[in-house]
Amino acid sequence: MTTTYGIRVVHDGREAEVRVLSQAVARQLELIGLHRSVAITVTASEISPGTPRICVCLCDERSKKSDVIQAALNEELASGTTIFPVLEDLGRFSEFAPQELTHANGTVWSDEVTLQHLVHTLLEELGIEEKHRRVFISHRRTDGLGAAEQLHDKLSHFKFRPFIDRFAIREGTNFQQEIGHALEDHAFLLLLETPEAHSSEWVFDEVDYALSHTMGILILRWPGEVQEVPGSSGLPRLFLSEEDLVEDDHGYSVLTEAALERVIEGVERAHAHGIVRRRSILVKSISEAAAAAGVADCTSLRGWQLLVRTHEGTGIVGTTPRLPTAVDLQTLDQTSARTGANLPGVLVHSARTLPSGLQEHLEWVSDGRQMTVIPENAIGGWWSHGN
Repeated sequence: MTTTYGIRVVHDGREAEVRVLSQAVARQLELIGLHRSVAITVTASEISPGTPRICVCLCDERSKKSDVIQAALNEELASGTTIFPVLEDLGRFSEFAPQELTHANGTVWSDEVTLQHLVHTLLEELGIEEKHRRVFISHRRTDGLGAAEQLHDKLSHFKFRPFIDRFAIREGTNFQQEIGHALEDHAFLLLLETPEAHSSEWVFDEVDYALSHTMGILILRWPGEVQEVPGSSGLPRLFLSEEDLVEDDHGYSVLTEAALERVIEGVERAHAHGIVRRRSILVKSISEAAAAAGVADCTSLRGWQLLVRTHEGTGIVGTTPRLPTAVDLQTLDQTSARTGANLPGVLVHSARTLPSGLQEHLEWVSDGRQMTVIPENAIGGWWSHGN
C-alpha cells in the first residue's frame, strides 16, 4: 500500500522549476528506499482534500502582482497548509514575497546544494524524514576522542544532534545506565573504527545494541590494518586514507576539511535511509501483530501512524523509533480527535525500558486522556486482550 503526500508549488510561469523539484523529490525518495511505499505529488494544481500536503511558493518579481499566485495562496491559507516561500536570494525577501507570507521564514533555492536542502526541509515537514536528526558517535577515547569531538562540532552545524559521552554525561552519574538511555534515544550510530576501537567492550555493546534495534549504522574506518569491531562485518563503511587524517595539538588523529565534508555527506545519506528503515520496520511489526490478533484493518497515516479498525471501533497507533515524548502523545491525541477514533490511542516505542522519571512524566501527560504507551513487543497482546 502506498501512502500519498502532496507538495503544491505556487508560481507564475516557472513550470521548469516545478519539474526540477519533482525530480529531486523523486530521487530522494529512491535514495532513502521509500519510492515503493510513498508517493509525493509535486504539482501546481490544487491537491485532493485529505491528502497530507505542504505548499511551496516560488517568489520572484512577479509574485506580489500575480493573480494566479494570489488565488492559489488564498486556497492554501484557507485550508491551513504550511507554505514555504522560496527565493534565489533571501536578501530580496521583502521585495518579492507576497504580503501573506511575510511572517514565514524564506528558503533559498539557487543551485543544486540549496535544492537538496529544500528537498530535505520539505520531507521533514511532511514527516517523512526527521526534523531532529540524532547521531550517537561510538568511539574509543584512547585514539578516537579528537575525531569524535571534531565530528560532534561539524554535525551540529548541519542540523544534527550528535551525542558523545564526554559532553553529555555528567560526573558522578551511572555511566553505563546513561549510555543505555542515550542509545534508546537515538536512531543512528556513527562508529569511528580506529585502530583500538575493536578492543573496547563499550564500543562492542553499542554496536550490538544498534544491530538488535535496527538502528541505522555507518562505520568510519581508519586507514591501514585496522581490525573490525566484533559483529560489524558487512555493515556499511566509509574508508579513510592517510591523506584524510592529520594530527591535532593533543596527538589525536582528526579529519581534514575535505574528509569532513565527505563524511558529513555520507552521514546525511545513511541517516535518512536508516531512520526510514527503522520506522518502516516498526510500522510493519505493528501491522503484522494486528493481523495476527485478528484486527480487521490497518491504514497508514501521515507521520508513521496507523488507523486501526477493530470490531469495537477505530483507534490510532503512533510510533517512535526512540524514547517517547510528550510531543509524541500530543500528536497521537490530535490525530485521534481529527479522525474521530473512539478507542484509546496507543504510542508504540522500540526502547527496551523507559527511565522511571520519563515513565512517570508520560503517565502524568496522558492522565485523563484515552492514551497509553507500550513497547513494540507488547503490541500484539494489546489487541489480544480486548483493548
